[in-house]
Amino acid sequence: MTREEIIEAIEARARRAREYLAADDFLSAVAPAHLREATAAYLKRGGKGLRPAVVMFCCGAAGGEEDWALAAAAAAEVTHNWTLIHDDIIDRDELRRGGPTVHNELAARGSAELGLEGEEAEHYGLTVALLAGDMGPCWAAHLLSRLPENGVTTAETAWRLGTELAAAAVPAILAGETEDVRLSRAPLAEVTVEAVEDMLAKKTGVLYEWCARAGATVGGAAPDVIAKLGAFGRSCGTAFQHVDDTLPYFADEGKTGKAAASDLREGKRTAVVLGAYRNAGAGDREYVEATLGRDDATDEEVDILKEKLAALGGVAYARERARRHHERALQELDGVPAGDYRDMLAAWAEFLLARTY
Repeated sequence: MTREEIIEAIEARARRAREYLAADDFLSAVAPAHLREATAAYLKRGGKGLRPAVVMFCCGAAGGEEDWALAAAAAAEVTHNWTLIHDDIIDRDELRRGGPTVHNELAARGSAELGLEGEEAEHYGLTVALLAGDMGPCWAAHLLSRLPENGVTTAETAWRLGTELAAAAVPAILAGETEDVRLSRAPLAEVTVEAVEDMLAKKTGVLYEWCARAGATVGGAAPDVIAKLGAFGRSCGTAFQHVDDTLPYFADEGKTGKAAASDLREGKRTAVVLGAYRNAGAGDREYVEATLGRDDATDEEVDILKEKLAALGGVAYARERARRHHERALQELDGVPAGDYRDMLAAWAEFLLARTY
């Protein structure tokens, strides 16, 4: 498949998942309005739709009809979006998908509509954003309970997929988020790429793994194929996050929708940082250590840091790590029946690796 064809295929599946969400009755029952609107804020802004697409591709690869997996695809998108709400609070980010983060948007609404000022407005925004994020797992559970409506998936299978998401995938995601925060406070010289990739596999890879397994399960795949597709998803998720960590160094911030300097001010230990630090001399290491993780670093200091990390080979190193996980993912596809859907999965994986937004 060409790049244009796989992008079109991804977008088509994302639209179907969002249409399913728009027709679902869960959100309309959420009150008050600020909580309801915060819960759906990022969904309304779109996104790449990679997770719903892989759910549906894996269902097709298993021999099922894609629409059988719509509820699972919608649950995957909801899960991804509620984790973003919490992630933005943790990282103190201001932008997401070209607009204010949920906590900032609700702080502004608290000020404009409730007359709150200063810290009170900020606290209101954080409070509603936290609660909106907490609403996400409830919505995902509701969606997965609807899987048997497809006339194929049993209630037992729906319950199992819901349990795998709530009791295995989400705890791993939360563990990865915690490790991300802890690593950002660890001495840079002591952080290994293995520790970073273990964190990335949990923070990002696990949800992709669940997506692939869910689609394959609904499609009726054999256990060995489900396992292969799950491993494919996990490796792709790790590659995805490595690529994501390189985007601030060359991508248009208007397309990424997120401030480029935020990860550096937060002190994120990415493969970009580790690769550059490994290649740096004493003077450059000193600058990296003194600037990375300083939330009061000036824009000029952050720009110099970005230039140093790129010049020292950090971006190239992270991209190489991404390629390794991509190759591992493609090896897992060897155990999946040949056909158009396996080709789409390979093209989807290639898009994750080559994307620039």
